Amino acid sequence: MVRTIRLAEVVAGVALCGLSMMVGCQKDRSSGPSVKVEPVSSVPAVAEKPIEEPARPTTAEPAVQPAEPNVAEPTIGLTLAFTVGQAATYKATTDARKSIEWMGPESGKPADFSDGYSGNYVEMTFEQRVEKVLDDGNAILGITIQGLKYRGVVASRPVFEFDSGEPNDRSDPLAALIGKSYRLEMSPRGKVVEVLDVESARNAVKTGSPAYSVAAKILSEEMIRDRHEIPPLSALKEGRARLGQNWSDLKSFAFSSMGAKSFERVYTLEQVGRDGGGRTALVEMKAIPSAAMAEEMHKRQTPGLLPGPFDTKDKYDGSLVLDLDTGWVRRYAEDMQTEWIIADPAAMQDTTVPPRAIKMAAGRMHRLELVDSSRRSEGKD
Repeated sequence: MVRTIRLAEVVAGVALCGLSMMVGCQKDRSSGPSVKVEPVSSVPAVAEKPIEEPARPTTAEPAVQPAEPNVAEPTIGLTLAFTVGQAATYKATTDARKSIEWMGPESGKPADFSDGYSGNYVEMTFEQRVEKVLDDGNAILGITIQGLKYRGVVASRPVFEFDSGEPNDRSDPLAALIGKSYRLEMSPRGKVVEVLDVESARNAVKTGSPAYSVAAKILSEEMIRDRHEIPPLSALKEGRARLGQNWSDLKSFAFSSMGAKSFERVYTLEQVGRDGGGRTALVEMKAIPSAAMAEEMHKRQTPGLLPGPFDTKDKYDGSLVLDLDTGWVRRYAEDMQTEWIIADPAAMQDTTVPPRAIKMAAGRMHRLELVDSSRRSEGKD
């Protein structure tokens, strides 16, 4: 059932903050570099994604209980493998989006209310090469940018677009990132231990240009970690699992005035098999609301725009395909979608009046896909 608050309070807030209520009123995590926000007329406003708390492995039993693993089945190693000189080409895509929408007859729509959405889309193709394997098993990876697409939208209006594959964009300052490199220290469990040597790539874009804010965001430590980390592997403490086994971690997102959403991501090893390219393991992820982290986030929360209850629903899932012969990720993807419905109580009480409500939504999609690999190594298991 939809719970209600005063719709007028929401509309007043929207008029005050505009669509930035969903985008511009948020703050980045402190791990990334500060990015100067310029007026839209001169510099693209880089739409901010929800603030994400670092994922944390859980020790308690997950709330979702998949089928019990067969203890007679052998365990499968679910870790990355590193060999000096091994290289692969990946495409990483991130799509972060926020929107606000009037639900009801146009005649009942407040005069100062505007539908719209804001967000950014980043697609980066890069070569990942193992430069060195450390004594603890971690590896130093060289990342070279081969292709880049970016689209930033504020209040339904594109404010910056770039595609390195388009001839007309090759003179854009953001094109200076093509061919530039940075390095990572990566663990076999898919965790970025440290981001290295990224400043030279950031500084390749002309300071003060409209493209500089975009480059600084794309090459922030936060976005680099999101681009390369593999949460299903990081959450598996032992690095091995049986078919049907499940494990989990915690993940939260903060949505400024809309509050916070906290999830327990439950991973299950669903399948181990062979395809034309060799042995693969399929891990599925289904997320559920996490009461424990939600309570912790609520304690940190400051009073927001919406003082009362409202209806909300979420969908958050993902999957990982790991090549067991090479120890490379074939594909990793996750998609989080959430929305809030704020209904007009007056319209609900009067059955002769059509329903009126505001729907606010936010989403974040991340996908990492193997495009090509240059060398195959011996199987790990």
